[in-house]
Amino acid sequence: MTLPVISPWQDACVQEKRDRQSMSKRNTQLALRIADILTRLNNGETLHLAKLAEQYDVCTRTIRRDIEERLQFLELQRDANNGGYTLSPEMLGRFDSNSIERYSGLAGIKGLFPALDKSMLNTIFRPSGQHNFQVHGHKYIDDDMHSVNFPRLQRAIDEQRIVGFRYRRKDALRHYTVEPYKLINYNGIWYLAARHAEKIKHFTLSKIATLECTFERFSADENLRQNINKEESVWASEEKFEVVLKVSAQVAEYFERRQLLNEQVIEKKMADGGLIISTRISHKTEITPVVRYWIPHLKIIAPQSLQNELAQEIKTWLDE
Repeated sequence: MTLPVISPWQDACVQEKRDRQSMSKRNTQLALRIADILTRLNNGETLHLAKLAEQYDVCTRTIRRDIEERLQFLELQRDANNGGYTLSPEMLGRFDSNSIERYSGLAGIKGLFPALDKSMLNTIFRPSGQHNFQVHGHKYIDDDMHSVNFPRLQRAIDEQRIVGFRYRRKDALRHYTVEPYKLINYNGIWYLAARHAEKIKHFTLSKIATLECTFERFSADENLRQNINKEESVWASEEKFEVVLKVSAQVAEYFERRQLLNEQVIEKKMADGGLIISTRISHKTEITPVVRYWIPHLKIIAPQSLQNELAQEIKTWLDE
């Protein structure tokens, strides 16, 4: 039997997938560990580094990092005699299960946030469960202006105050006055979801300049807020269209195992082991990067114009 030849490019893709899976597993383990530690502290337990390391099957240095870095905001008390860590009496019972779960999920990705300070932590542990940011993916891009505008926008969202700013679009600056609803991270890029001209639009934070937070208040539309929470893409729109793709047998198992596309539906399993799948998107950039990543194992069947455009793009690149 002749084994298929795997190119260096394909090998790199496989390794990248393995790295992502490994990272996802580590993040999950970290979240579970932090949640358990925070719950035990919240219940009044005294915790010791060596015992925790043994219980969670990690090294003492990892537990020390959990206590002294990830849970630094708690300002834990340490017994000088036995070295145990406890929560101060005034903090006991302060955290509910929802707030613990939210913080635990964020504990391993502190670098994702421009300003993970006490103000943001107060938002995370808010009893109402309502918070003003959302994260899709664990990558992040650093930007100095984020640390300035991020907390100001957080406050404007909390206080339901209208904001104004200049926004860079290509080579021009345009002024916007909007009602801010949420700060959202899509695959490493922070956006402000805000209502403008009666529609929700997403503004890239790095393109916002001269931010002005006014004293004028607005009434938040709960339906709009819920729609923002449900959106899996920055291209928030009700006008979605269907895309149909052919998946080769070599990679079909990955698409059967989990949904690699938003709203993915397996329409047909072919005799050779391949798949016909469909998805609904609001903008072509939701699907073309995925197809590029899986070349040559993914092909757009409909709309044909989208496949033609992608093919021309690749041809132009190869000809350069």
